Amino acid sequence: MAAPNKISSGVGFRHAQILLLDANGIIYSTGTTAYEGIRISGAKALTLNDPEPQQIQHMGDDTIFAVDSLPPTESITGELRAGKQSEELDAIIANVNTVEVGESVLYPIGTDRKGDENQVAMLAYRQAVDTDPDSTTYGKRVWQLRLFPRCYVIPRESGFEDTPEERAYAIRPQFINQYPWGIQLSLENENVLRAQGFRGVAEYKPKLVGFVTDGSETSFALPVDAVGTGKIKSWLVSTAGTGAVSTADTIGTQSLQYTTAPTTGTLVVWYETE
Repeated sequence: MAAPNKISSGVGFRHAQILLLDANGIIYSTGTTAYEGIRISGAKALTLNDPEPQQIQHMGDDTIFAVDSLPPTESITGELRAGKQSEELDAIIANVNTVEVGESVLYPIGTDRKGDENQVAMLAYRQAVDTDPDSTTYGKRVWQLRLFPRCYVIPRESGFEDTPEERAYAIRPQFINQYPWGIQLSLENENVLRAQGFRGVAEYKPKLVGFVTDGSETSFALPVDAVGTGKIKSWLVSTAGTGAVSTADTIGTQSLQYTTAPTTGTLVVWYETE
């Protein structure tokens, strides 16, 4: 196992995972059991609209004598479409409660919570193959991913018609200056100081989870086994939201073990699964 080549060709849309964030933009967690967020079941398409940069034309002597460009005046936006309706998912991201009437469930729509939806992190991936012509792993299965550390995923209501279910969500990535594990962007590493998200590729399916560190717990079980210990990266995040790379004393494909319990905060783990 190793890091995948950076040339690949993808197709489809396999998975989207939504995770709530705490006040510092760190993956939310409630206990020493892994917080996995919620999957958008039945994902069909994730479209992103990356606006063109402004084109500046310098004029004189009845002609254009130079062309320049400025950043776009709009941000990246998107839409996610799914083939299933989930009241649980919509209630979490729209910041509303479902109610039970008898044995029916009702979900509020068109509410005064519009514009006050919860900010979440979104991790999405699709299958791909290694298509680096100079690679010995040409044709190997890999996974292309998109990570939005802080965004709105806003349900858009639709009616009924004689076509299969298609649920639409507006995606509004926010500008961020750190990862959802508390590490700041820097000129030394990313050569940028802010971004709306990240594009990437993984050898196996990526997964992102969070744990509470309470100063006494020393063992943190992964909800799904990692492919290998080299595929695991973890960070301990203080209550102030500052993250630092964490190396557990014992790293296994099923859990992370510390001899001394981590101080109060959050443990965020990125790893790869089958």
